[in-house]
Amino acid sequence: MRPLRKERLQEAIKEELSKLLIQEMNDERLRMVTITDVDLSVDQKYLKVYFSAFPGQKSEDILKALEKLSGYLSGEVARRLRLRFAPEVRFVTDDSIERGVRMVRLLEELEDKGSGAGPSSGPEKKG
Repeated sequence: MRPLRKERLQEAIKEELSKLLIQEMNDERLRMVTITDVDLSVDQKYLKVYFSAFPGQKSEDILKALEKLSGYLSGEVARRLRLRFAPEVRFVTDDSIERGVRMVRLLEELEDKGSGAGPSSGPEKKG
């Protein structure tokens, strides 16, 4: 499969999965899930779906719920996008957003500590 076609197909799969979770699932936890990325194998038989949950939600519980629905979601995506195969879906927790938020907080704390120390804390210039 050509790289551009694969990228477009992966983006379409990501959009369809997001729509399914937001519009058609009865589980409120799944409506708060964000599909961050998908990785489709070259033969289109395997699909790795990366997701993140809102802070405060248990990723393990959401992962279990998604795994229970993986067959349905795979079939629906294949039907809607007219794929030759319904790929075997594997869900993976993507904690990059949480790590990013944590890094921003740490940087803000360092900045606050640096600005609160006053001008004498830095190296002095001799003139």
